[in-house]
Amino acid sequence: MNSILFWNCRGAKKKRASLYLKEVVKDQNVLFVGLLETKLVFIEHKDMKSLIGTGWNYSFVPSAGLSGGILALWRSSLANFNMIESSSQFIVGDLDILNKGKWRVATIYGSKDVYNRRFLWNGLEKHITNDWPLVIGGDFNCLLAKEDKIGGRKFNFSLGPREMKYFMTSNDRHELNFIGPRMTWSNNKKGYDRIMERLDRILVNFVAVNCNQQMVVKHLPRIASDHCPILLNTSVFPSNSKRSIKFEDVWASYLASFDVVKKAWMRRDSGSPTEILNYKFKRALKSLFFWNKAKHKELNHMKDLLRKEILILKTKESEVGMLSMDDYSLMKFKINELNSTLTRLNTWWRQRSKVKWISEEDQISKKFHSMASARKNNNLIPCIKDGNGIMVENHNQIEDVFLQYFKDKWRDRRCLLEGWTNIHSFMDEDDKSQTNKEFIFEEVENAIKDTTSGSSPGEDDISYSFLKIYWPIIGIEFWEAMRNFFETAKMNED
Repeated sequence: MNSILFWNCRGAKKKRASLYLKEVVKDQNVLFVGLLETKLVFIEHKDMKSLIGTGWNYSFVPSAGLSGGILALWRSSLANFNMIESSSQFIVGDLDILNKGKWRVATIYGSKDVYNRRFLWNGLEKHITNDWPLVIGGDFNCLLAKEDKIGGRKFNFSLGPREMKYFMTSNDRHELNFIGPRMTWSNNKKGYDRIMERLDRILVNFVAVNCNQQMVVKHLPRIASDHCPILLNTSVFPSNSKRSIKFEDVWASYLASFDVVKKAWMRRDSGSPTEILNYKFKRALKSLFFWNKAKHKELNHMKDLLRKEILILKTKESEVGMLSMDDYSLMKFKINELNSTLTRLNTWWRQRSKVKWISEEDQISKKFHSMASARKNNNLIPCIKDGNGIMVENHNQIEDVFLQYFKDKWRDRRCLLEGWTNIHSFMDEDDKSQTNKEFIFEEVENAIKDTTSGSSPGEDDISYSFLKIYWPIIGIEFWEAMRNFFETAKMNED
């Protein structure tokens, strides 16, 4: 699945609207379209072909004369949309995507009247689910903050905004960050009469936030209508670099991992001390990764399997009164294995969360898991301005912009050193003596022991946890690389 589009087109039969819709669908690889204020009392297949082209199916809510109307469209070769309920303000249904699973999608055209809009909130609440991803998008005809309006009357946090806020918080709906213009609607007037507002939004549930895909909301240019099309892009950005293997703290919970690291570490390597250390790091990580992949099932799958096996034994015990010694020993072993698996899952989530204040009780909450998974979206850079002020969204172009920026920043420059103030504070002899002392193995060892566990791996994919846990195996080579750097002032680029 690539993109979901919502657009108040202000008339689906307009030639300009059709041309712009086809262009957006082609450029953004759109799978599902929710059109609002279509002003269509009825629609035929020939109208569909003219509007968006061939290969599309639709569900339809007619307009009341020349007002309103909702049209949901989807690519019939890639998905099927099963409409659950519709009204003058929404179409809700399940979008089954080929080889991707189910998403619940709601296309919204909210009433301008706050009391009529209550039918929208009440109608949507019946279909809120956390069993699979849910997307609610469209024209809500409601503002949530003063920042959502430019011009016209002053924003007032009145009954309408309060009810929409309550709907979002009580049903755990979230807004994603967006790129593009903030205001999605304009009255297209000039000067002091011009009003711009953010009426169109996309809301998602925590299941959608936790998806492995990197979701981005785009506000596209306002063309052929007074509303912007808004796009939910769920495509994963391509990466030029091959996938690296990063150390997982959970691997160290298995005693066998020490043998794996030791075996990989004992192999002889040639080169400078830093080159040797890098060879050993990479080999140890690779060995741990494939050992874990071969010997241990995916943790969540193992958790579910153990629960089922324990339930079968517990059911058998309740039916027959008591278990045989073999079954009792097996159940005890399964329970211990489940507890170990839950502990490893806890370690896995904690390493990803980066939340220092989290308590042990909070780690099982949906909020904790959402915060851990959402880091991928938060770290994503969907667009950036280049040196000429042009916005670029292509992943490769974004990388080039960063590289060029830091090349320019750190290029050789001539600095004027005249006129600097004289330094009056100097180190005393004791400080100089301490500074000039050579590093010793024990200092490095103590520094490693004082580092924070549970941190993410660094650029070389090695975390402090790896250094602390396997220090008795790797300590000598690590020290040799450190000493070589202080003696030669040269660092391996890798």
